Amino acid sequence: MVQSHFSVMVRNMCHVFVGGPPLVKSAFGEERTKEELGGYLLHTRQTGVVDNDAIDEQDALDQVRQFLSYLPANVWEMPTRNEEATDAPGRKEMGLRSIIPRNNRKPYDMRALLGLVLDRDSIFEIGRYQGRSQITALARLNGYPVGVLANDPNFLGGSFNYDVAEKFQRFIDMCDTFHLPIVNFVDQPGFTIGMQSEQQGTIRKGVRASFAIIQATVPMAVIYIRKCFGVAGGAQKSGLRLSWRYAWPSAVWGNIPVEGGVYAAHRREIEAADNPQAHLERLQEMYRAVASPFRTAEASVSRISSIRCRPGRCFASGWKWPTRWRRTSWVPKNGACDAERPHGVHHGPPLGACLPQK
Repeated sequence: MVQSHFSVMVRNMCHVFVGGPPLVKSAFGEERTKEELGGYLLHTRQTGVVDNDAIDEQDALDQVRQFLSYLPANVWEMPTRNEEATDAPGRKEMGLRSIIPRNNRKPYDMRALLGLVLDRDSIFEIGRYQGRSQITALARLNGYPVGVLANDPNFLGGSFNYDVAEKFQRFIDMCDTFHLPIVNFVDQPGFTIGMQSEQQGTIRKGVRASFAIIQATVPMAVIYIRKCFGVAGGAQKSGLRLSWRYAWPSAVWGNIPVEGGVYAAHRREIEAADNPQAHLERLQEMYRAVASPFRTAEASVSRISSIRCRPGRCFASGWKWPTRWRRTSWVPKNGACDAERPHGVHHGPPLGACLPQK
């Protein structure tokens, strides 16, 4: 179960642990219940050992069925479009005009935003209660299955916390394994700061997790909703050519945030100036000038109500997806095993495997 791509446990019925209560008592003299050692509150809220919890067995089976509905039959095939999808790809949601507060210190409902952009009733969230500043979900765009990443500004401001690292990495690896394109809604202020963050080694875990997005071979669309700062912000996009970037007009980015960050980075210079306050303001204006999305985004969103159809056009509605990956002209047939794979042929799909075909 722990090795699976998705796991679910029934509340107050299922338990997962390395050693049960008798073994723990014998080894350490501790009296622990099964629920304490391996219940759903521990593994779906804290450790992330299990992704989701279920009310009963039927709910668990329904979740598994829904999870599988986004995936291909096997890793040698492409995910299929839901031909019965009735949600028009050009649907406009006027609520998107006002969903982001003008005050960038005020949070908003990222899940509500996702519901307006993605196909209606298509979102299946994975690991909601663990690594809560990072949302991971499967959904559909114009009927096509996609992986969804998003930052939740209502929890730690959406920052990249130590418990996000493994969740982030596992989800991207899963999408890459099953050839699911990724849509990333970014509001990333950076790595979480503070004593607990330092004790948990957040920066090391976060940088390691960023390798997953760099190594992924699936197409990716990144939509900058608001903040994108530091190393954690840089880890939100792929360096591959199959990557698109869009910016909400509220987006700001840079190496450091202007408020507080400029003073911290230039403290000695500011304090040595004849007029420290004026010098600080000049530096802040310089940083703000390069933070505008209209200067640096590859594509800027001019009509917010049209954002919903943009990601789908990137890698879904206009594409003819191949039904199977062609990996250096070798596709296993008649039960061929990996040992029969020609020497030098890699496991992952080639970069051009998902290019639009005319």
